[in-house]
Amino acid sequence: MATSVIEICNSALIDLGEEAIASLLDNTKAARLCNQRWASVRDAVLRAHPWNCASALVELAASAAPPAWKWGASYPLPTDCLRVLSVAAHGTPLCAWEVQAGLVLCDETGPLSIAYIRRLDDPRLFDPLLCEALAARLAATLAYPLTASTALGQAFWTLYAEKLREARGVDAREASPIPAPAPTTWLAAKLGR
Repeated sequence: MATSVIEICNSALIDLGEEAIASLLDNTKAARLCNQRWASVRDAVLRAHPWNCASALVELAASAAPPAWKWGASYPLPTDCLRVLSVAAHGTPLCAWEVQAGLVLCDETGPLSIAYIRRLDDPRLFDPLLCEALAARLAATLAYPLTASTALGQAFWTLYAEKLREARGVDAREASPIPAPAPTTWLAAKLGR
């Protein structure tokens, strides 16, 4: 498990054959690139899977202004929200909702309960396999700017996909399976339920 952003960045840099950095503010090309790309890489990897370590639950109050059309209500998302996983109203999961411009839109009256992936800034909270996936994606992102090798970049994208698959598998086994949605009325009638 990584204890700092620098540790994850250095894992990526060392895998690329680069010198380690002491700070994201070092006056080196590697440090400048890590500083520039870290946040977007972190957020992309966190969005890629419903990581247990980044999951959060919250209740949302309705916005004063409803959407212009299609939906009856809008609910502002928390500022750290990267991905909405599920939405419920009054304890019942909603089937019809969407996320648009930092809002959950639906036809339900509030409050809404959501499960979501939050932006984690503290690597000490990351799962160790998430740290490996982050380092691999950062290496893939930095490969061409640092080495000018498209082959090395492609190799690290492949490594990232493998690390992500492994991390997802382990992470998914640390939670209850998500139940299949109840069949619609038409499907229930067809299946005799």
